[in-house]
Amino acid sequence: MGVGPLLKQLAPGHEASFRSIQHKMPNLRSKRMIDPTHFDRRSMLGSIAALLGVAALPAEALAASVQTRRYLPRFRFALLSAVADTILPTTDTPGALVAKVPERLDAMLRDWAAPATREDMIGALSRIDAAAQKAKGKGFAALTAPERAEVLREHDKAALKSAPRADGSKPMLFDFNAVPTDPGYKRVKDLVILLHFYSPTGSEHELVYEHVPGPFEPSIKLAAGARPYLSIGPV
Repeated sequence: MGVGPLLKQLAPGHEASFRSIQHKMPNLRSKRMIDPTHFDRRSMLGSIAALLGVAALPAEALAASVQTRRYLPRFRFALLSAVADTILPTTDTPGALVAKVPERLDAMLRDWAAPATREDMIGALSRIDAAAQKAKGKGFAALTAPERAEVLREHDKAALKSAPRADGSKPMLFDFNAVPTDPGYKRVKDLVILLHFYSPTGSEHELVYEHVPGPFEPSIKLAAGARPYLSIGPV
């Protein structure tokens, strides 16, 4: 179990509520990306737009057909699929492939991403493939699931390490504005996670949605296997 820091930061102090989905990622690190008090459709679109390098996205961007022509060539789409499946594999709940995250991300690269951002993200995929070639002697998509997890875990550590500052000073320990060594990889990873948990499959199996949450409850008991809320929830 290892969604780890990212999902725990969706609701600080309520880590137990994430136990049912912490098995989704092989201890791959990430930095704070979502404010739990603004975990709604509008802010989610804003987060995805920022990751794609554009100012805004229409609501229909999330409903893009996954049956249309692919943007990425077959070998690169297979690489994206392998990366998404390694970040969020199918366990006792559906993973990124079942939620069609690669298809949705491919459509966003084609229709919405800024050219420079698109190039950066494709470059990040190529760097993952190069890391696999160096470590295992073959492309990332050709590796077994345990081999992919091993390669991506090491690549994740290096890619998300804070890049040196222009003035030569060291970044602070909890500097959430620090720039990662590989920004393109962070975009890919964050989009995979966002598109999964905001997909019909991800939200249905991983999250709880309450249309009318009810009164404020300052303290609630969390049982093992409890799921986090799609919205702010009762607390």
